[in-house]
Amino acid sequence: MSAKPDVGKDEEGADAQRQADAMQDQLSKEVASWSKERRQQPGEAVSTPSQPAVQRRSPRSAGETVKSSASPRAAKSAEARSKPFSMSYDGMTQAEYARYRRDLGSR
Repeated sequence: MSAKPDVGKDEEGADAQRQADAMQDQLSKEVASWSKERRQQPGEAVSTPSQPAVQRRSPRSAGETVKSSASPRAAKSAEARSKPFSMSYDGMTQAEYARYRRDLGSR
């Protein structure tokens, strides 16, 4: 087997590198000219605000308390307390269900 160098690939790579270098040079020239123009325009300096920005405060002061209205849910629970959640054992009470389970185990 003989190994021939790929002359076409080397030329393509070199050509691409030359184009990249030319573009980089052009960009450097443009940046330099823009910077020069910018420095030569003293009348258009960066403007600073004549007055400091005013910070707007919220309509409520920090010491003012917010009135909380009672929610309908809180009013309802205060009127009539319901029993807390409990499991349902097909209509049996917990004591009846416990006795039923003990009886099943003793058989």
